[in-house]
Amino acid sequence: MKRLTAVAFSIFFIAGCAPETPQAPVNAPRISFNHEEFDFGHVDEGVELEHVFTVSNTGTKPLQIERAHSTCGCTVPSLPKSKLNPGESTRITVKLDTSMKQDQVTKTVDVDSDDPARPKVILSMYMDVANRHKALAERDKAKILTDAKCIGCHVSQGVGLFGEELYKADCGMCHGEDAQGKIGPCLIRDYNDPAVRKYVWDVTANGSKHRITMPGFIESAGGPLAKEQVDSIVDYLATLSKK
Repeated sequence: MKRLTAVAFSIFFIAGCAPETPQAPVNAPRISFNHEEFDFGHVDEGVELEHVFTVSNTGTKPLQIERAHSTCGCTVPSLPKSKLNPGESTRITVKLDTSMKQDQVTKTVDVDSDDPARPKVILSMYMDVANRHKALAERDKAKILTDAKCIGCHVSQGVGLFGEELYKADCGMCHGEDAQGKIGPCLIRDYNDPAVRKYVWDVTANGSKHRITMPGFIESAGGPLAKEQVDSIVDYLATLSKK
């Protein structure tokens, strides 16, 4: 009997001390969307796409949308109204430029608001971009480093950086944060081989002869990086590959 009592007490104690799942306040703003993901399907490279998300306040207090933004210059959201009373809705129009993109691509827009339960909502858009880069002229390689929509991702974030920070700012979006490959190829190689190190350095500095989407990043090739910065990227890749 004592054993059963002890077991019952233990169950009660554990149940009583179990953390409760936090719930959203009843009397608060609540952000809702007609959908949070959209697939454009197969699209051409070099065109502008547009999609509209409807955002509503399904709560009981006014909703303040602080901002709708993207980290990529080719993805531009427009929010005409930032304060929604209960029951009100507005539209977030997102324009995307598919220039210099290929294959499976995902773009996102972050929507920040004062909804206590969902202060940040990520809207995702998917597309399969046709690979037309093989037909581009050699001069078009530089677009990724000169076009106003591309500079924000491929130039500005890496200014003054070296090594791991520079790789993640300028290279990670295409080759993966861990250099295992994404849109661009995997960069985990045997950097003890002088030929491998020279090849990766040359492609980083002067661009690829096989992939028109990979321009030269060194200053002498029209890019934003000094020789020492290119060296630091290859050194970081060598260290990463050893791991």
